[in-house]
Amino acid sequence: MSASAKTLNPNEAPKEYEPALKNDVKTAELGNICRACDWRQDCEGKVRCISYELQNGMKRKDDCSVVSKKV
Repeated sequence: MSASAKTLNPNEAPKEYEPALKNDVKTAELGNICRACDWRQDCEGKVRCISYELQNGMKRKDDCSVVSKKV
């Protein structure tokens, strides 16, 4: 299943933010995808944006790679 066919889980975004697929974010001028995330400064390693599982077991349940955008 492609990422665009998946349903994003808004409950996995920080409060007052919504997820947006990383593939839908224009980043050519930004260089780093994290610069497109509105939650970046408050992230502090509380990753809720990647589709693969980290060593600590953290992973998005919807299997999508996202950035968080302010609502």
